[in-house]
Parts: sequence; C-alpha cells; structure tokens
Amino acid sequence: MRRFIGLMLFIMVTGGCAFISVPLPLSRQAKMQEFVTQPPKHFYVIDKVLLLDISGEITGEASSGLLSERASTLADVRDALDKAEKDEHVKAIVLRINSPGGEVTASDAIYEQIKRFKKKRADEKRPVVILASILSAGASGAYYLAVAADKIYAHPTAITGSIGVIAMFPELAGLTRKIGVDVRVIKSAEHKDLGSMWRDWTPAEQKILQEMVTDLYDRFVGIVAENRPGLDRDKVRALADGRVYTAKQAVENHLIDEIAYLDDVIEKAKKQAGVPDAAVVTYRRAQEFQGGIYSRSAVAAPQAPPQLNLLQINADRALSPWRQPGFYYLWMP
Repeated sequence: MRRFIGLMLFIMVTGGCAFISVPLPLSRQAKMQEFVTQPPKHFYVIDKVLLLDISGEITGEASSGLLSERASTLADVRDALDKAEKDEHVKAIVLRINSPGGEVTASDAIYEQIKRFKKKRADEKRPVVILASILSAGASGAYYLAVAADKIYAHPTAITGSIGVIAMFPELAGLTRKIGVDVRVIKSAEHKDLGSMWRDWTPAEQKILQEMVTDLYDRFVGIVAENRPGLDRDKVRALADGRVYTAKQAVENHLIDEIAYLDDVIEKAKKQAGVPDAAVVTYRRAQEFQGGIYSRSAVAAPQAPPQLNLLQINADRALSPWRQPGFYYLWMP
C-alpha cells in the first residue's frame, strides 16, 4: 500500500493531469465593459473614478476552473488600463487591493504598467490621480504594486507589508528513493537542472538560489524606498524582514499614508483629481457584473473553448498553491 500511495504521488507531482472534457455551449464575452457602481450625485456629470480590482493571488498566466478560465491578474490590469487610457473622462483610479501577493514578475509588471499609464497621461496633459485602497490584505507583491500609486490607504483592520521574497521548490528525492523510482537527467552543464526536485541540492546550488532571492529582495527594497516618502533603503531594510504590519503600524512606519475606508478613499480621489462629482465605474466582463463598490471588478476572458472537467487531477494545485516552483513576492503564513 505504501508503494502504491508513493507511486500515485509521484505520478501527480510530475505534473500529470487526467481529465475528461465536455464542450459547453456557454455564452462568453471577452471584452471588458464599463459599469457604474456608484452614480454621480448630480445630473450631467461626465467625470469618472475607475475602481480597479486587484484581488487574490497575483498571477501572470491564466488559470482554469471547473466551468471557466480566468485571465491572469496582469492581463486584467493591462486590459483595464488600456481601456482607461482611451477615456479622457477617467480622472482618477482607485486600486482596490485585497491580495497576499504572488508571482515576482507579475507583481513587477503591474507596478510598471501603473507607472507608465500615469506618466503617459501626464505627458498628454491629461493627468490622472491613482490611489491604492487596501481592504483585508495588501501584502508582499500586492504592496509592491501599491507603491506605484500616488498615495496608499488601508482599512483599519487591514494587514500590509511582508516585504520580501520566498522561493518554493518541492523536494522529492527521499520519496523517489523509497518507492524505487529515479529520474535520469542528461544536461549540458552542471547547473542546467538547478533547483531540481528529484535530487538533493549541493551547497553551491543552494548558494546560487539564495543569491537570486537576495537580488529580487534588493529590488523590492529599492522600489519601496524610491516611492515612499520618509523611507530610504536602510529604513526599508529595517522593516523588510518579511513580517506583515497592521494598518496602524504601517502608518507609523510610513508604509502607507492614512487609514481610510474604501468609500472615503473614493471621495479623496475625487478631491485630489479636482472634480466635485464623478461616477464611480468599473470594467468587467458583462455576464459577471454584480454591482457595488465592493464587488469584484474584473474576471477573465476565455482563452479556450469552455469545457466541463468531469474529472481533473492536477498535481501542482493539489500539493501547493502554485502551478510551478519559482520565486514569489507572497505572504504565506
């Protein structure tokens, strides 16, 4: 029985995925559409505040569910900013953040997209105010991209910070030895299979991976120091031991600007944009819109014909929250 269980785990961890797919005639709409979540207080108001949702794990690739496929966080944000860039009536954007962070590259790319969007609008003499509003959590990669905003606010009970990097690499050498399974590797150089889960690491390999983590950590520290007033690299390093901070602690340590509820942040966005009144809008796939400023504002476009997976075993998701080993700006308690 032990060998059987071990063999099943081995098959799962190798990335095997067994499934039975049945095409479903579901009506899907890929393009984002604009919906009003909060109408203006007066008639004939054309100015808008865009509520841009960043929730869940930050990803750079689409993920599949039972009946649907969700686009990556990066794709959602890029699509939303592209749409907002063409709308001169969007005077402010509120990043509604509720995320523990996620992939290093996706977090960095979203940060860069926000910065470029803001610069382009400024260069075109169409400036836009961008505020970040952290709800329950805005940690690690989510905090990384939040510092691209003009100001960061957080709910009184929010947690944020967790400045740091975590690298996850499963280790299965002991298991494979027990069940008598081995993986033969032919490689062009010593470190071609660096981080392999099928064998024990050498001290040199451990050192290489640690250096990579340190480089990514240094970039995180630099991004925060560059964008947060009152913080330099030394001060950020003192805060960046991976821990999360309460909203009160974050204000005291200059990680965020103020404690405020989402409704108040929206009003601050209007005021800072110089518009007395504005509609609060969100971009969403039509069939998923639910309304309200606390409703999730973006879901994915289908990347493939919709299918119903009657049986699906995905080892990567079964054994860890990620699809593959790698580096993450992620708070993982």
